[in-house]
Parts: sequence; C-alpha cells; structure tokens
Amino acid sequence: MSNPTAIRTLGLAVMVIITMAGLVAATQLPLIGALMLSVAAIPAFVIILAWGGLWFLLYSALTLTLTSLIATPSTALMLVPLILMPAAFLYGSVKIGLAPLGAMCLALLSATLFSTGMWAMTNGISSESQELLPVREQFAQQIAVIEKQFDQLQEKGQESQEAIETARENLREVFDYTLLLIPATFLFVWHTLTLGIFYAGALKLAPRFGYQISTMPPFTAWRFNWNLIWLYVAGWMLYYVVGSNESLPMHELARTTGANCLAISSIFYYVAGLSLVFFMFEKYKIGSFARVGLSCLALVFTHAVVWFGIIDVWADFRTPKPALFQSSDDSDDEF
Repeated sequence: MSNPTAIRTLGLAVMVIITMAGLVAATQLPLIGALMLSVAAIPAFVIILAWGGLWFLLYSALTLTLTSLIATPSTALMLVPLILMPAAFLYGSVKIGLAPLGAMCLALLSATLFSTGMWAMTNGISSESQELLPVREQFAQQIAVIEKQFDQLQEKGQESQEAIETARENLREVFDYTLLLIPATFLFVWHTLTLGIFYAGALKLAPRFGYQISTMPPFTAWRFNWNLIWLYVAGWMLYYVVGSNESLPMHELARTTGANCLAISSIFYYVAGLSLVFFMFEKYKIGSFARVGLSCLALVFTHAVVWFGIIDVWADFRTPKPALFQSSDDSDDEF
C-alpha cells in the first residue's frame, strides 16, 4: 500500500516547481509571463482546496523560500498578495458555501483590498510615490507622443485650433484619471484574471485530488448582489462631490478612492450588462451577424452597457413577468 503522505509530499514538490517555472517566465517575459504565472499558480488553489490549510502553508513556505533564493526577498513578498492570498480568499469563499459567482466576487474584492493595503504599506498609495514614478513616466511618454501629433496637425492646419485643444484637454483628463486607478483598479483586473484561471484550473484538476467544485452558471445568467450599487454610489459621491471640493480635508484621498470605487463597480456592472445583452440575444433569437455588430457596439458604448446592468438590478429583465390578464379558458364566464 502506498503512503498517502509520501505521495502528497512528492506532488507538493512538483507543484512548487511548476509555480517557480511560471515565476521565472514572468521575469523573462513580462507580458506573456504574467499570464503564465497565473496558470503556474493554479496549484496554490488546488492544494488548499483538496488537501487543506496545512499543505497550503507548506506549499507557501517552500515557494517563498525558493523565490527568495532564486530571485529576491521582495519578489517573494510580492507573491503573497498576487497569488497566495487570492487562493486563500477563494478557498474561504467556496468553503462558506457561496455559489460559484458569489464566491468569485467575494474573493476578488477581498484580494483587491488586501493587495492594495499591502501596496499602501510598502510603496504608498499616492500616484506621486517614488515606486510609481516609472509607471507615471511611461504614461507621460505616451502622452508626449500624442501631443506631438497634435502639434503636427496644428502646423498643417488640418484641424481647427478649438478641436485640437479640446482633444488635448480630454487626453490630459484621461491621463490624470488613469493615474488615480493605480494600484487598486489595476490590481483588481489582475486578480480577476488570476482568480478566473484558478477556478477554471480547479474544475479540471480538483477531481483528481478527490474534490469536486461547482461550475459557474451560464454567462447569460450572471447577476451580482444588489448591494454592489452602494460601491458605485460611494464612488460617485467621493469622486464628484468630496474629491472635487479642494477646500475639504483629504479631498485627494477621497478623489482617488472614489475613482477606484467607480471603476471597479463599473467593471462589475459592465459584465452584468453584457450578460444581459447576451441573454437578449438568446431570448429573441438574434442572428450571428447582428450579434457580432451589437457586441462591437457594446465595446464602444461602455457607459450604456454599465447602466443597462445597473437598471437590471431593479427591472429584472430576465425574470418572466406574470400575465396582466388571464385567458378566458382559465376563468369563469360571468355573463
């Protein structure tokens, strides 16, 4: 008879090696490697889901130790908010009995709060912090390239001065707003990708370890808890009311917090609105050509899709409405 502990120990070692390979790829190929790291970190969620917290702690300790030796201690520390804690949050959400979509949302918000808090403690939350200067410079370089193109248009006289100045102003507003979304919304997007990969990987791998995980509902049925609207309302108030009043104390913090609350809740409602659009495709038997065209429009008119998702919280378009009048066959004829 084989020793289960020995088998798990060997499996643990293999999973740590897989994660380390993903980390090496991430350092060599930043764009593609980031995706590979998420895939290579699937063992983090599978281990805690199938084998429990003790084996997850062993996996975490080995991974962090090897990362410190191969790379740097700061790189090892980075794995805590980016991989290990999201896996733990998703495990906790599944274990308390939440439905798959609810578990994913709770884990996503928890991981974003944790990683943003850890970022704030180590780097500072302001977009002016030294750690964020390279990011700011990258954005500034792109803005400079576009503004040179505006200068060329002005010299050639191909566009009116008012139109060019309006475009400049809009560009600067987008630049300033994007900086406010660092790090929280950027981390939220990262965790969305990572947790989605974790869940998809667990669906395939967890049964091999003796654990079953529920599948996600069809995309056309995706809806979020109505309390999410308060995140949107709080973001709007903080950004447009408190943050715009420079006489109020901590208005910059309010503006930054509001921008991120607005962006994160808008992403949720955009997904909900897109889910509703696809539900309408199925309900009304929309053809393939029309689906492609409407989907492209949804990518352009994002605010309309967001409001579509918000309105659905109360309108509930997907629930069949009762008939206003009964048919004559179902009621007695009184005359």
